[in-house]
Amino acid sequence: MENFYFLFEDLGNWDVWVDKGYSAGFIILLTTSLIINAIYYIVLGRKSMRFSTMGKWFMFGFINFALIFLITLVVEGITIFDLAFGEFHYEIWLFTIINAFYGFVLYTVLSLLFKRFSIFSKFIPVKF
Repeated sequence: MENFYFLFEDLGNWDVWVDKGYSAGFIILLTTSLIINAIYYIVLGRKSMRFSTMGKWFMFGFINFALIFLITLVVEGITIFDLAFGEFHYEIWLFTIINAFYGFVLYTVLSLLFKRFSIFSKFIPVKF
């Protein structure tokens, strides 16, 4: 997992990142992106054309970004590292920002796969 988070290489001395931190962050990243894509393309993309615009696609991408950021911050900070509210560790904030950016990239890649299951949103984000 540490090879996937290559932008986050200054924390190689923390064993807990290798044990639980990277895998929990990746699981949050993958499941949230899959759920948001399924909601956008399978649930809403089959109901109406109201959501089949690039603006709505970016809105769901931002929702994915925000959810990954918040869930990773809570899970990594409170559950894994046993931190209380008010404590600030830049490593956890840096990891959550990187994980959220990876979430938007994964959302874009998964959109290319999920758009085939949609009726009205099959040409969002690109047409091919």
